[in-house]
Amino acid sequence: MIAALPHLIGFHPTDSVVLVVLVGQAVEQTLRADIPPPHDDRRVARHLAAPLLQYPNRRRVVAFVVGGGSGDPPERLPREHLVAHVEAALAYVGVPVACAIWTPATACDAPWFNYHDLGDEGTVPDPSATPLAALAVSRGMITYPDRETLANTLTPDPEPALTRRSAALDRLVAEAEATSYDDPATSLRHRALVQAEVVRAGTRKRPLTDSEVAALAFALSDLLVRDASLAYAVGEHARSAEALWAELTRATPLPERAEPATLLAFSAYIRGDGAYAAIALDRAQEAQPGHRLARLLRMALDNGMPPGTVRQLAERAADLPFPERI
Repeated sequence: MIAALPHLIGFHPTDSVVLVVLVGQAVEQTLRADIPPPHDDRRVARHLAAPLLQYPNRRRVVAFVVGGGSGDPPERLPREHLVAHVEAALAYVGVPVACAIWTPATACDAPWFNYHDLGDEGTVPDPSATPLAALAVSRGMITYPDRETLANTLTPDPEPALTRRSAALDRLVAEAEATSYDDPATSLRHRALVQAEVVRAGTRKRPLTDSEVAALAFALSDLLVRDASLAYAVGEHARSAEALWAELTRATPLPERAEPATLLAFSAYIRGDGAYAAIALDRAQEAQPGHRLARLLRMALDNGMPPGTVRQLAERAADLPFPERI
């Protein structure tokens, strides 16, 4: 399970407390937080346990502390006080802790120790050589060395490029206001453009041009089109849609960046990649601090709503026909 952690959360955790929530032998979700200062142990433990309050039945947790300072393994492990608070918080919500493990890292051959059984110890197998690693590769998932490297994949493009695209967006808005403002057919054209680019993203070998970025950003600023695009998170084009949203999150200027970033967060969320979803939501809320859909997704993520529940929203969106009349 230690070797699986990087693939479950998208990166190798450092100085982290991680809860793997199990239903039977299946992993339902993975919750992670930075290891806090000791005076904050209780607050972080309650925050991690809170999402499980409404789903206690048949669930159990394996708790991991990765890093967290010095100790004297196996007699004294780092952050025993934090583990005690985590176990108390989980007991309060009715979820038992199957075991609690400390390891300095999720790297191959790192030692691990059981907090409650000093004789229970071992070393971590190669995380890149496990069945879960093979499954992740087959699904096109990338495991990053740390959270910062993952966050850097959504670094905005250079400012000159963003400035050019912002000017192109301004021209599109001006043209629309002059010629077709509130035209019922506009949303249909925007919808068709987004759909064509989602399909094309699966085979396109070059980056989007400035004019293409501007046209897509303008289309997604139509909330009917943006909401309909949630449906691409499921189905045959899910992977290419997520690639398009990621490219647009980097390429789109403020404040329009919020729309593709939120779509990216939604797609990552239902795929079970909470870390990537959180980073995409950071980008969305930086672009538009009051963005409603981003705020709702953040609340769902912070409260541990299972990805399967959020996925139902995408499935419902996919079943709804796009309005023929707006």
